[in-house]
Amino acid sequence: MTQRDAWLWALVGVALLAIFAHAFIPRYEWRTVNESGTALVVYDKWTGRFQRAEYDPAGKVKPMDVFTPF
Repeated sequence: MTQRDAWLWALVGVALLAIFAHAFIPRYEWRTVNESGTALVVYDKWTGRFQRAEYDPAGKVKPMDVFTPF
């Protein structure tokens, strides 16, 4: 095994670790903000942004602007 082979295997290992981390670490967290469950707040853990969405009586989603604190 040459030094180039070792670097190649290390690169493959890092890529596999990144794929598994991306698959098992959730990006979004969401919560309902009213009793009927028609309004949600979605939090993006990777970017630190929040977004609120409301469902109307017809079931359509009305997304609001994305909020970035600080």
